[in-house]
Order: sequence, then structure tokens, then C-alpha cells
Amino acid sequence: MADATEEFFSFGICVRRRRKALDLTQGALAQQAGCAEVTIRKLEADTLRPSREIAERLAVCLQIPPDEQALFLHVARAERSVDRLPAPHVPRNIQALPLAPPPMPKDQLPVDIAPPPAALPPGSRMPLSRNPLFVGREQTMSQLAHALKAGTTVAIGQLQVAAATGLGGIGKTQLACEFVHRYGQFFPGGVLWLNFADPEAVPAEVAACGGADGMQLSPEFGAQSLDEQVRRVLTAWSSPIPRLLVFDNCEDETLLEQWKPKYGGCRVLITSRRAQWDATLGVQPLRLEVLVRTESIALLRRFRPDLPDTSAELDAIAAALGDLPLAMHLAGSFLAKYRHALTPAQYLRRLQMPTILDDRSLREAGLSPTQHVQHVARTFEQSYAQLAPVDPIDALALQLIARAAYLAPGESIPRSLLLQTRGLPDDLDAILQAEDAIVRLIDLGLVETDEDNIRVHRLLVAFVRAVTQDTAAQAAVEAALQRVVDQLNSAGDLRTVIGLQSHLRFITDAAQQRASEKAGDLCTTLGDHLWMIGDFKGAQHYHEQALAIWAQTLGPEHPNIVLSLNNLGLALYEQAAYTRARQYHEQALNMSEQLLGKEDLSTARSLHFLGRVLWGQGEYPQARAYQEQALDISKRLLGEEHHHTILILQSLGGVLWSQGEYAEARSYLERALMLQVQVLGSEHLALARSMHSLALVLWAQGAYAEAVYYYQQALVIRKQILGMEHPEIAQTLSGLGEVMHAQGAYTEAEQYYKQALEIQESIFGMEHPDTARSLNGLGLILQAQGDIRGAQYCHERALAIEKKLLGDEHPDTAWTLNKLGEVMYLQGAYTEAQQYYEQALALWKQLLGFNHPETARSLNGLGEALSAQGNYAGAKLFYQEALTIQKRV
Repeated sequence: MADATEEFFSFGICVRRRRKALDLTQGALAQQAGCAEVTIRKLEADTLRPSREIAERLAVCLQIPPDEQALFLHVARAERSVDRLPAPHVPRNIQALPLAPPPMPKDQLPVDIAPPPAALPPGSRMPLSRNPLFVGREQTMSQLAHALKAGTTVAIGQLQVAAATGLGGIGKTQLACEFVHRYGQFFPGGVLWLNFADPEAVPAEVAACGGADGMQLSPEFGAQSLDEQVRRVLTAWSSPIPRLLVFDNCEDETLLEQWKPKYGGCRVLITSRRAQWDATLGVQPLRLEVLVRTESIALLRRFRPDLPDTSAELDAIAAALGDLPLAMHLAGSFLAKYRHALTPAQYLRRLQMPTILDDRSLREAGLSPTQHVQHVARTFEQSYAQLAPVDPIDALALQLIARAAYLAPGESIPRSLLLQTRGLPDDLDAILQAEDAIVRLIDLGLVETDEDNIRVHRLLVAFVRAVTQDTAAQAAVEAALQRVVDQLNSAGDLRTVIGLQSHLRFITDAAQQRASEKAGDLCTTLGDHLWMIGDFKGAQHYHEQALAIWAQTLGPEHPNIVLSLNNLGLALYEQAAYTRARQYHEQALNMSEQLLGKEDLSTARSLHFLGRVLWGQGEYPQARAYQEQALDISKRLLGEEHHHTILILQSLGGVLWSQGEYAEARSYLERALMLQVQVLGSEHLALARSMHSLALVLWAQGAYAEAVYYYQQALVIRKQILGMEHPEIAQTLSGLGEVMHAQGAYTEAEQYYKQALEIQESIFGMEHPDTARSLNGLGLILQAQGDIRGAQYCHERALAIEKKLLGDEHPDTAWTLNKLGEVMYLQGAYTEAQQYYEQALALWKQLLGFNHPETARSLNGLGEALSAQGNYAGAKLFYQEALTIQKRV
């Protein structure tokens, strides 16, 4: 019994006292314990509890006596009600353990003996913590070190049974993780871990390596475009600095060829199922075999340290499970979970009994019929069978894992989404019960969890699909995910939807094989999302699929067909395919009027969308007429404060701006903006679009300060929702360039235009009206700075795009012709200038009429060209006509 006068202190105070008694600094203790110095500071301040592993290391480093270590660990981990330790008694002759020897040269990897784990160098990106359950593999890690020291790209293979990363953290990925935490210290440039499971996400993974959680390439790195971030990371990888790149789940040779540095100091470690690689890639495959028997037993004893290492039952269990790491982990979890109800001998007898996965029909469900897969499946069955359908929590757990199995295999699943697939009541008791069910799945080793997400192993997904009796699971997942994404799309919360995109793609692609009405619904939802994030080609593809499916299932004349036709028109409009877009919207309008009548909301939408295409084609009077019709119907059916009515107000304001009716355009746009703030709040994407349109009008009216304000507000909202790589970001940057130009801030204007062009060319390529508009803007800046030939080049490129995409009779074409007249005049090519002005004037009169500011500009330019050629009488006539228009408008 402790002395009644003995003092007791908190864990942190005891650590600090013992450290000082050993004459150790916080940094020295951190180095010995293999953690960061800040961790020691927080531990001593009692603001942090150590992990089990760190606590064990501290007990060694602080030389806690063996008979006191158990209490030290319990208090460190807050595993008992006692949270105090007796004052440390340090013998006078005690000395601190020697510091770790200085590391060997950073370009030399130890290849014979695996080094102890150590902190990773600055500039590392490692999302996975070290797994304390990892055992063995010393020889394999030595082979990896040999290969990487020689500069070889190494691929960790595995028996075909373990089809992906090892469940429980001891498969291919966890071998790589263990290697990183032991050998990463010898790569001065750091370790960079990238997930290659989704090829489309690899650029984002590469870019993330350069940010704040990686190499920290520059303070402004996060604000740069994705392409620029990738370029800078690849440049860094090509430097001679030794780095370790880990490409996790890299199955594609083309993907490896694309992203593996061609030269420099990087070494590449791959985890993959692929056993054979093209010899030109220089890959050295390293086949990962099953555990040796002693390692299997050691792993089981990590879960059950009370069992002897000579246990015959543990040896037999390892043999029955084929020594597969995945199976051994699940077996250990099972033995630990039911240590009070099940002996190893009883568990062994269970493993020797036939299971449901011996049935041929289940082997045909997608699992390999090899012996090892059956062993793994038996282990799954042992955990899965513990869920009793008669128990409310277990029944809910069965439903949740069945639904998780119909989402994208191996991808993180937000808990909130999984719960919505079950349609639980919105009350606290139901939420708590669902949490109990998820904890039950975690306890059984059936799911992994991190923060607000869960993950189900790919092999386990196949197992659950094979054995589940929940016939409603797939339909429930489809309905819930569609509902969630539709709500998020409507709210403008695109970032959250992007996080769900892998699941939406997976269930949509799977549903298409059924060609049901629901498959058309899902294609439409995914197409809408892709349109909103600027992937217009992807949106077009899924809307085409929806149209085909609905035509087959619902017939060629159905309201859903109208919806698909309009959606296709919208996707084509954004790709500047105006003729095809117009055809789809005209079909939609005709069908809507026939099926639903001229006063239906669907008809109003068709009129609205058709009006937008006509606006894009420069047919302003007809565009205005359609928008006014749509506005009239929408106001009657929905009222002025409905978001659809507001969108029409916004579009109508844009048409009026194009017609030069700035005051009326401003009135419509200010009204739309005010209503959007009331209805949608101050951070909705639709609000940014109205701000952008209003800024255009203010610029045209010469209200530059107000225009800059609205452009900047629009840019903030768009960046927050869309990121930098989106056409709408480029439009706003281009608009800011116009205002800066009007204010004489040519340097800033040029920067804005170049940023816009970079985004537009990366998304659309060189042939898009938005690209042409930015080229024209850049041409104006070059002209203002005296680079007339550069301006001419930009305008000529823009004119070629406009003639190809918009035709010879479009306002944008006329505008560029007018600008080419100006630059030719400035170069003294008066005849050529006159020709450009005459072409522009003819188009303005045809498209906008005589009384329009653009017509006046062409008349004035034509007067200047004639005057320069000595035709003063002709010049006077044109000047007078221009002056008359300017006074009138």
C-alpha cells in the first residue's frame, strides 16, 4: 500500500520531472521516443495523451522500473480511473540512454537490418500512420531497400487472393506503410504517398504533394491552377534530391509511364496486383508471399497475448487460414472479441466446418475458387455470422453493410450518406442506434473508419453481395444517393458532391446495364453535376444515355424526354455547339407544347434555354422575345421570387446588354440580384452569375469602380464553389481585364486576360467563343501598350475562331472585325482598315440596327480610315452619322 504521505502527480508532470532528472531536453526525449518535440511539450502540459506505442517507448526512454511500467501505461492512456502517478524516484547514478547514433548518409539505405521507425523528413505527405499490429516482413523490406537503393522502381505484388490493400492494415499497402515509417528518414526530400486507385484523381493526388501538407513549394501554391500545381510538382520530382514516391494501388502500366519521373533523385515504390510489367518501365516486381508460420502466430498473439507462442491451436488456425495476412488479422480480431466465450480450439473447429462460401453459386458471384480465397471468405463468414438478424442493432448493421456494398468498392463512404440509405427517422434515438450498428461492424472487423467516413474492403464487398438477403439494398442506395446529390446540386454545394462523385459514377454505370427508368434518373443527376463543375463533355455523355434509356423505357414522347433534350442542349451550348444545341431546345419546346401545353413550366424552361442559344448566336431580338415569353409564364406559375423566374430575369438582362439597352438591362439584373440574396442567401453560385452580368453592364456604362466590386464578389463565390479550373472563373477574370483596361491599368489587365486564357485553353482548347473573347481582350491591352502587331495577331486568332464557331454573321465576329480595322489603321494600312470597318458596319446594321453604339463605332472608324486616305467628304458623312447615333443612345 502506498504511503499516505506520498505525493501523486499528473502524467505530464511525472514525465517532465523524470526527463529533467535524466538531464534530457524535450528534443532529445522526442528523438529517443520517435515522436515530434511538440508532442513531448503537449504531453508534459497534459493536453495530449500518447498512443500506446509512444507510451511504451517513453517507459523505456524514461527508464521506468519494470514493476511500475503497467501503471505508467494505464495512466498514460487513461485506461483506469486513477489518473495520477506517484512522484518519480530517480536513483542518483541513473544516466540517460544514449541518443540514437547519427543517421547514415541520406543517400544510403540500410539494406541488411531494418532501421527502427523514425519521424519523416520535412516535405513528406504520408496519410497513413504506422500500424502497431504489423509483424515480420524483415526480409521483404530488405529486398525493397536493395532495389530502391539501386534506383529501381519496385512493385509489391501479392497472391491473387488479396485483391487490394490488406484489410486491417497488414497487406501490400501496410507493407509499404511500414517501409515508409522505417526507411523514409533516409530520403532528405521526403516521402510522398499517392493513391492511384482512381486514374482520374491522380492529377489531384500529384498536385497535393506540393501543398502545405507536402513539399510546400510556395506560399501561393494553393491558389494556382491544377495544371500549374502538377507541373511544379513534376519539376520538383525531376531534381536530384532523393525522394520516395509511393504509388498505392497502381494497376495500369500507362498510368505508371505517365507519372513516374523520367530522371532525378526520386525512387518509386508501387503497390499493385499486377505481377508482370513491361520491361521498358524498369519495374522490379516483388511478390509478397503469405506470412511464415512464426509471423502468423506472432500476429495472432498481438490480439491474444495471453496465449503461449507454442500453442498448437494457434499453429493449426494459421494453417487452416493459409497464413494470409488478411485472414490472420480477422481471426485475431475474432479471438480477441470473444475471448470470454470462445477458445482457440473451438474456433479451429468452426474453421474446419463447411461454410456458405463453399457453395458453387457463391463462387460464381465473383470470388476466385482458389483455396486461399475460400479461406479468407470463411474468415469473413465467421465475423459476418455474428450479426444476428433478430437483434435490432445487428439487424441494422446488416442493412448498413449491405448498402455500403452497393457503393463504390474501397472508397470512403460518409457516415451521413450511409445512414440516409437506410431512411432512418430524424431523431436522436435512431441516430444513436445507427452509431451502435456502425460500431458493431467496426468491432467485428468488417469496416474501417476514419473520422466521419467508413470504408469496406473490396473483397469484403464481394462477399457481402454474395450472401446478403437484403434485396432492397441496391434500390435504397440509388434512391438515397440521387436524392442527396440533387439537393446538393440545387443548393450549389458542388464541393460536397465532388466528394461523392466516385459513388455516383459507380452506381450510375451499374444501373445503365439494367436500362430502367431509375437508370435514366441517375444519368440525369450525374450529368447535371458534371455540367455544374464544368465537365460539359461528360455531362453530354450522361444526358445522351438518359435520353436513350428514357426513350426505350418511357417512349419517345414523355415529359422526361423534354428534360433530356433540354439538358443536352445546355451541355452543347457550353461547348459552343450552338446549332446542335438549338435543335435540341427546339425539339424540347415543340414536344413540351404538345404534351403539356404552352402555359406549362416545362415550356417556359424550353423557351428560356432556346432564348439563351439564340443570344449566343447573336439573334438578339428573337432571343429577347423567347425570354419575355418564358418570364411571363414563370411569373404566373411560380411567382417572381422563384429561382427559375430569377434566372430568366438574369438572362433577359444579358440580352438587353447585348442590344445596348444598358439602363433596362441594369434594372433587370439588379432586380434578379436582390431577389437571389433574399431567396438563396449571399453565397450561392446563381448570385455570382448575376453579379458577373451586372458588372458587364456597369462596365459598359463607365461605372468602373462598381463593376470591379461586383466582379470581385463574383470571383470570390465562384472560387469557393467551383475552384480555379472552371469556365466561369475565366469569364470573371476576363471581365476584370476589361475593366482594368478601361481604367488604364494595363499590367493588371494583361495578367487577368492571360489567367483567363490559360483556364479556357485547358478546358476548351483553342476553339471556343470564350477563348476568342479573351484573345480580343488581350489584343486591346497589347494595342494600348503599343504592341500593334501583337494586337493584330490576337484579333486575327479570335476572328478565325468566331468565323468557324459562330459564323460570319455574329456580333462577336463584327466586333473583332472592327478591332482589326483599328489596328490596321494604326499601322497605316488604311485600305485594309477601311475594308474591316465596312464589313463590321454591314453586320452591325443587319444584327443590331442603325441606332446602336457599336454601329456608331464602326461609322466613326470608317470616317477615320477615309480621312487618312484624303476622302474628307466621305469621312464627314460617316462622322455625322456616328454623332447622330451617339446623341440618340
